Amino acid sequence: MKFMGSANGRNAVRRPLRLVSVVLGVLFAVAACGGGHPAGGGRAADPKAPPESFPQDPSTTFQGDWPSPGAERDPADVVALGAHLAYAYDRDDVGITAFRLDNGDIAWHTSLPEGGSVAQAPRLTGNTVIGAFATTETGAGTYADRHGVSVVAMEAGTGKTLWTREIATDSVSDNEAGAAVPHVVGADARHVLVASYEQGYSDTPPLSALLDTRTGRVIWTDADFKGVDLEESVAVGVRHDGDFVGKSTSDGGQQWKRDLRLGEATASDPGPGLTFADGTAAGGTLLIDAATGATRLDSDDTSLLDCHYDGWNTTICAGADGSGHAAVWAVDVRTSDVVWRLPDASTNRVAPEITSAWHGVVYAQADQAMTLDTRTGRDLRTDIGPVSPTMVNDGYGLVYDDSARAIDVYRAVDASAFG
Repeated sequence: MKFMGSANGRNAVRRPLRLVSVVLGVLFAVAACGGGHPAGGGRAADPKAPPESFPQDPSTTFQGDWPSPGAERDPADVVALGAHLAYAYDRDDVGITAFRLDNGDIAWHTSLPEGGSVAQAPRLTGNTVIGAFATTETGAGTYADRHGVSVVAMEAGTGKTLWTREIATDSVSDNEAGAAVPHVVGADARHVLVASYEQGYSDTPPLSALLDTRTGRVIWTDADFKGVDLEESVAVGVRHDGDFVGKSTSDGGQQWKRDLRLGEATASDPGPGLTFADGTAAGGTLLIDAATGATRLDSDDTSLLDCHYDGWNTTICAGADGSGHAAVWAVDVRTSDVVWRLPDASTNRVAPEITSAWHGVVYAQADQAMTLDTRTGRDLRTDIGPVSPTMVNDGYGLVYDDSARAIDVYRAVDASAFG
């Protein structure tokens, strides 16, 4: 994952009465992917030192008419972060807007006249930004409105439309398809996973589609599958009855199915090869092998609420232990081993609030903003500045200002050489 270390989003699934409940959360919105990852969780080919500190005041701020963020107010709910641009939906002049990180100006805006409702953020993969929009063709006489999803790929630097693909959703229900809101679950160099479903309780099953990133060709659709994670060979999602399912990205064939018995479950992408699953039923958080459905890690009585993948080989998961105290686990995404955890009574160390992770560095807040080493958990710096960013790339840290509905951009103090 490139250009960002941010909290993962979670998709909630209520099991009682076989109804689906959706929690708008944060999904990885990253420059190289939104569910795709570097092979094997390895280091980037051209690693740069992550930011070490930030100034007192933001270097710029930008605002937009984007969808409301989730409960955690993380900017990854509303923007996809690239090296020099951040991409967000615009609900006024419906389309996608690219903001310059250095000064907050609009680099480009591409409208989609037929577009309607949007959710979360576009996804950025390589030089392509991809969005999903609800569309409605108004009926006349005895003909009802026709609902669909428009998936659009744009050139990340210019906003030029590369391809557009329409996906019909009327087969899901007669009228309720109009209440469904689509979003791009994930995108990598080969595939785009889009899911469309109603917010809150619904008798209508979710709809998901997998497309070819280069051409927009629809590889498969599934009218009873809510996609939550995209990996290289498997798309992971949840059926209307609550079963977790892995589907082949090549032909949509079911690779595995599990009833995790999690009660009200949440699911997300914590890093390459893994799917995060947690719920209200007894038991801990699970990290599942996306390819096989097997459990790779069970946190027992610790409930991990979200994970922050550092783009290399570690994901930092935060939550609470069985006593309700804050807990942080660092997990190797290749082996699923816990490489360190906090608190640590033997060294009198507490668990800080984790805000992001990027290229070997964890950004956190204890008595003040600080950083830790992702592989060892040792404190790196306790003087990084007034804020701990919730999105990070090699030159900037971003913080969402909930009261102003704005995103503050902090240029790293040590990023003078960053182009």
